[in-house]
Amino acid sequence: MKIDLFGIKFDNLTMEEAVERIKGFVVLPYSEFVVRAQKNEEFRSILNQADFCLCESRGLWLMAKLLGKKLNQEINGVELIYKISQKSRQFGGQAPVKSQKLFLFGGTENVVKKTAEILGECVVGAENGYRDFDEIIEKINQVQPDVLLVGLGSPKQEKFIAENLSKMPSVKLAIGVGGAFDFISGRVKRAPKFTQKIYLEWLWRLIVQPQRINRIFKGVGGLICLTLGNMLNLKSKK
Repeated sequence: MKIDLFGIKFDNLTMEEAVERIKGFVVLPYSEFVVRAQKNEEFRSILNQADFCLCESRGLWLMAKLLGKKLNQEINGVELIYKISQKSRQFGGQAPVKSQKLFLFGGTENVVKKTAEILGECVVGAENGYRDFDEIIEKINQVQPDVLLVGLGSPKQEKFIAENLSKMPSVKLAIGVGGAFDFISGRVKRAPKFTQKIYLEWLWRLIVQPQRINRIFKGVGGLICLTLGNMLNLKSKK
């Protein structure tokens, strides 16, 4: 079931459903995505052309609720990566639930290598985000992963997947994961759980990464403005 929110069509899935169902090109929009998509028609089109579009932001989940468009759950990108990678590992001596090979593309050399080390043997390739695209595609085709995780930042990562997924026939699932490698590698600390629960993860990001102040306020402030505008429009139509 798709839910149209600010012109972007979201798949209304829980984390468990997402892990089982997602395939093809997957996008994980958060507030900054939504605000950018209002003015960037090409970017909005790429998001809507994806095979699966999952709400990655608790703030976005809350704004949807205020508009009467209930999303079952926000899908955190870091947690999704962990769950996907776990499906290719052994549990208690048993065979893997599902054998998958992961390729990581994005971030700095140290970050992507550390991420690969943490995710373990399921990772068959890891390259920094400063490599030539043609070289990366060639390398991906050499090792033939099932899953491609791209952390180039938005909208670069979404454009890369949209334009090149067909050139990588072994890849059954490609996800734009933004800064997830930074969190998994430990370069950036994730917000404490209580902060996440009260919808203030954005404030934590601002504290630990003050250089993101413009991006954070454009995303959060822009999303609030969009929500208020939609609420006023709904009220005027009654």
